[in-house]
Amino acid sequence: MERQPAYRRIAEHLDGAIRDERIVTGAIIKIAEVAKIFGSSRSPVKQAFEILEAQGSVRPHDGQGFVVGNDSEPFRFTLTADHLTLGDGEIDANQSALDELYFRIERELILHSMSGHLRVNELALARHFGIGRTVARDLIFRANKLGIVARGNGGHWQIVGLDVERCRNLYDLRRILEPIALEAAASLIPRSELKDMRGRLGEAIAVSPALDIVDLDRLENDLHQRCLGYCPNPEIIEALSRTAPTYICGKYLQVTLSDNPTIETFMHDHNEIITLILDGRSTDAGERLREHLVLSCGQIVERLTEYLETKTTPDVEYIW
Repeated sequence: MERQPAYRRIAEHLDGAIRDERIVTGAIIKIAEVAKIFGSSRSPVKQAFEILEAQGSVRPHDGQGFVVGNDSEPFRFTLTADHLTLGDGEIDANQSALDELYFRIERELILHSMSGHLRVNELALARHFGIGRTVARDLIFRANKLGIVARGNGGHWQIVGLDVERCRNLYDLRRILEPIALEAAASLIPRSELKDMRGRLGEAIAVSPALDIVDLDRLENDLHQRCLGYCPNPEIIEALSRTAPTYICGKYLQVTLSDNPTIETFMHDHNEIITLILDGRSTDAGERLREHLVLSCGQIVERLTEYLETKTTPDVEYIW
């Protein structure tokens, strides 16, 4: 089923709440609070209110929000998720909207990381996407946890550069530690999870290359995050967290250089490794993972070199 646009979904929830008088006539509804509840930027919320205004359900108020009804006295009103009867499915949809926004930002950060060390302006990012400062900060912290950005000397956010040399160095670390982590984790990973991962790979291989960044991210995370996350040695996991930019870089270069048919190759490798774990062959799985990382390093370095030689990273107003 085709996913409903965010603005339409928001409009339907607001309209239902108004019709059922869960939001009463005269209530002032702020754009920012609706965006926060839905985990959305301001743009789809504004579109939703335009629909409601056109049908006569609301009218503009002070440029900050809308009043329910056309001739009632406005009064302050605190909107909550309960007024909109959002269930677990909607909460998941809200998170999905935030994820989609994050991946847009992550892509721009990673592509700029290949161009050198640049600053990220938090306020400019919030204005660019029409979101609050708190949401913008949370999205930057998410990139910070993956080693894409870091705090500079003056407290500002700095994009961590990712050139060919750093890429090779990080892959050296992965090649040493990931096979060890996988062998230690193999007996602890629930078989149901492994079978689910293998099922997702089979479905993805069947439709490749019609995959987007969200699909690639989940497939990469299944092996390199979820499986390795069962390793009982927290020091190895902590050390590997520094290498996240390599596979993040890889997935964006796979899409940016779409004429390079290597996406399906990594999925077949992952499928083979997970099958070895299911068969109880953890040592073979670790060795196969090591071979996969050697191949991946060569592919990523080749793509990165090609990108630096042939592509121009577009300017965005929140990266200086």
